[in-house]
Formats: sequence, C-alpha cells, structure tokens
Amino acid sequence: MPLLGPKEKGELETLVYGQLVEYWNAHGSGILLAPGMSIVLDTAGPSIAGSVPAHALASVEIRTLFTALCHLSADGPGSMPRDSLDSLATEATSALAAQVNRLAPD
Repeated sequence: MPLLGPKEKGELETLVYGQLVEYWNAHGSGILLAPGMSIVLDTAGPSIAGSVPAHALASVEIRTLFTALCHLSADGPGSMPRDSLDSLATEATSALAAQVNRLAPD
C-alpha cells in the first residue's frame, strides 16, 4: 500500500505549487533553474532549497524536470515563466511521491 495515495498526492501537489509560486514571486523566474535548486519534502512539508538536507524524505532537482528542461538556456540558467509552475508542480509531485512510496513496507 503506497504511503501517498491519490488524495495525498493531490494535496502535496497543491502545497508544492504554493511553494513554487511563493519562491517565484520572491526571487524571480531565473533562480528556480539554477543548478542545485531542489524541491525538498520533509516532515514539515515541501520547500524550495539550494541544497538537500540530510533529513529530507524526498527531493528532486528542479532543472531535471521536463518542464524546466524546456526553459533552460544554453547561455545561462534561463527563466521559468509563471504559467509553467503548474506543470512543474505536477512533475515534481510525481517524483517526490514515487520516492516516498518506495519507503512503504512491502
């Protein structure tokens, strides 16, 4: 039985999207695509961080997600338009949920 079922995954996606929007509003569009920027899930919930803490339950580097790859620039980190944050949240949530669900006992 997965630790994060469809309902929990939907709630997590809402939280991830909120974190992305908050970070995008505070720091601009380019910083999300910088190397090392990750969405981290721990017991307090999801957050955006420049490094992954040892206590993280799951994490995904933002620039490894398909939506982010589409916005990377050959000349630098590029920028992430705000209307892409929804699909980025969906992809990140799937990656985080897969990592968490691997923790479930068989």
